[in-house]
Amino acid sequence: MMWRTVTSVLLLMLCAMNMVAATSTDFVADSLMKVLSERLERKEFAVGEFYGKLYIKQYTNADKSNLLLNMIPDMTRFDRKEKNYLTELFYDIHYLNYTIPDVHRKANITTHQHGSGEMERILGYMSPDIYSEDMLDEGYISPIHGTNHKNYRYRIDANYSDTARTDLNCRKILFEQRFDNIKLFDKGWVLLDDSCNIHEFYVEGWDEQSRFNVCYKMGHEGLERFIAKDISLTIYYKFAGNKLTINAEGRYDIDAVRGADAAEKTTHNYNLTGNYSLVPEIEAISDKLDYATKNRLIPLSASDSLLYMIKGVLGNDDLNENKSNESLSAPVRWLWTLGDEMISSHSMEWEGGRLKIYPIINPSYLSYSSSRGLSYKFALNLNNRFKNNRELNVKPMLGYNFKQKVLYWDLTSTYLFDPANLGRITLDLGIGNRTYSSVVLDKIEKTVIDSLDFKSLNLNYFENQYLNVWVERELFNGFEMRFGVDYHRRKLKGEVGAINESEHLNLKNKYTQFAPHLRFTWWPGMYYYIYNGRKVNVGSKLPRFSFDVEQGTNGVLGSNSVYTRAELDMQYRKRINGSDVLYMRFGGGGYFYTKDVYFVDYAFLHNNNLPIDWNDEIGGVFQLLDGEWYNSANKYLRANFAYESPFLLFQKMLPQVRFIKHERIYLNLLAISHLRPYSEWGYGIETPYIDVGLFASFENAKFHRVGYKFTISIFRD
Repeated sequence: MMWRTVTSVLLLMLCAMNMVAATSTDFVADSLMKVLSERLERKEFAVGEFYGKLYIKQYTNADKSNLLLNMIPDMTRFDRKEKNYLTELFYDIHYLNYTIPDVHRKANITTHQHGSGEMERILGYMSPDIYSEDMLDEGYISPIHGTNHKNYRYRIDANYSDTARTDLNCRKILFEQRFDNIKLFDKGWVLLDDSCNIHEFYVEGWDEQSRFNVCYKMGHEGLERFIAKDISLTIYYKFAGNKLTINAEGRYDIDAVRGADAAEKTTHNYNLTGNYSLVPEIEAISDKLDYATKNRLIPLSASDSLLYMIKGVLGNDDLNENKSNESLSAPVRWLWTLGDEMISSHSMEWEGGRLKIYPIINPSYLSYSSSRGLSYKFALNLNNRFKNNRELNVKPMLGYNFKQKVLYWDLTSTYLFDPANLGRITLDLGIGNRTYSSVVLDKIEKTVIDSLDFKSLNLNYFENQYLNVWVERELFNGFEMRFGVDYHRRKLKGEVGAINESEHLNLKNKYTQFAPHLRFTWWPGMYYYIYNGRKVNVGSKLPRFSFDVEQGTNGVLGSNSVYTRAELDMQYRKRINGSDVLYMRFGGGGYFYTKDVYFVDYAFLHNNNLPIDWNDEIGGVFQLLDGEWYNSANKYLRANFAYESPFLLFQKMLPQVRFIKHERIYLNLLAISHLRPYSEWGYGIETPYIDVGLFASFENAKFHRVGYKFTISIFRD
């Protein structure tokens, strides 16, 4: 009995000692991380500017693969028999205050058939900056910054000893996430010396269908101590029975580097240009194999060279074994090729120019909402640069709405003629939102809201074909003026008599609109830099203000719509901390001094039939508002709010659900015609696979309906 008592006491004492030791190591770790965070706040690790080269060597092993792997849009293509692939990527890089990465791919050598999805994805992990509040392209929450310490646990690794570098007294601090979330790193460690300088940084995490780990090793001398010069990456990719392992090594060769203080001395106000004499001109590469031989920062192994020879990369095409489809019959081979082309992006490049064709078939181009139905879009992008940094960009977009049974299209062409002042000429033509004539406004105003049904009113719409031309130029930093003309041809879809011809005998089947158009946009506090005589705006921390006015005229090119439309708009994106963002938008406008028939078609309040993606609709979209309302009131006031965070409601209620990238809360308010006010309350979730939003709308403070919206994001560009 006594031995049991003694044993129990000893066990309790041992547990207490372990708890004290653990608490002590946790306290030391927290203290060191706090010192590191304080140094970050004082910008002691800031690098003003550097340029050099980035080399990436990437090995890909297709452990398991099936037909679905090659059906993923924009995925790198894999042969049926080949398992191992090698890719080399060469970049010229230039960073200014880490806020302006300028990365140019000089050459790439690969044994893949075609497709660059996984190749380009690697670049997102190769950032030389590990000190930012969020990391990597997907915005992972950094465990280094003090604002993020509440999301991680820290402790000293008591077993760490570094015999390789006896000159440094380093400690390894282990960290792990406090709760599961895709935006948090699962675990990792940071190697600190007595001055809290980081020497190595290792993280593990996951994204979409893959897990990854990446290790950053800092430089050893001068300012290069604050730059990750050697980066090791492993990605384990799993999807529908496919397993890929990607191992990549990245190395930076820094040619020149300046501190933050030196960069600030050469800037004025919001000008981040600094001394760009450090940066040499970028030259075109004529022989990529010769370029690779001279600029390869990590030598090829014997097996690397042998693989290149077998695949014919080094010029021996007789040894090329890439014949995976030869056993297929000609019709099957043709269908295989056609399908492959339809799910791939295609690029054509020439001196100064590039044409990118996005995949014709891609689930991420589908979107559905309960109010607008199913829609699909497709886009191209042509960019051509001329002498003196002048540039032409042409972007056609095509979309179909299955509920409205309308094919929308838009062709926007912009020519940059004055790079130093952002002087541009833009031509925009296409088929836009269907609109209603002003003759129905009185009819809507006289109708009681409870009995208002747009379908029963027989409000036949007008098809809208447009051609807009304008010139815009920055008058001073952050302040742009746009002047041009809008030309619309509107054709009535249906019989005129459907809108009570006896009341509107003068209503026509066709209307033409010619309207001079003026817009002022002011974004105060705009940061920018000048590169080769071209001004590049980076962004601002302040709100953006816009004023838009349009004057319909009579008699020009058959125009018969007379009106004055004026609108004000303010948009603001406020970062609360490293992970939370608040979006706000306010505005209003209306039609004034109207005469005869005109068409309500606002610049800042409209149905976006060709949205770019889910994020394109954050800044003030009314998801459940019937499309008829946008064109049925001659004045409006609006306010939109959205709060975005990885940790809001769902994550706290179900912490074991870890695939949420962002949660968003929406509040949209609108005063228009009978709806004073109209409001929408919404909640949305963004995941690696699908984005979903649930909304409830209220008309005049009375509940109206519930609706939803979702888009597929698993194959998003």
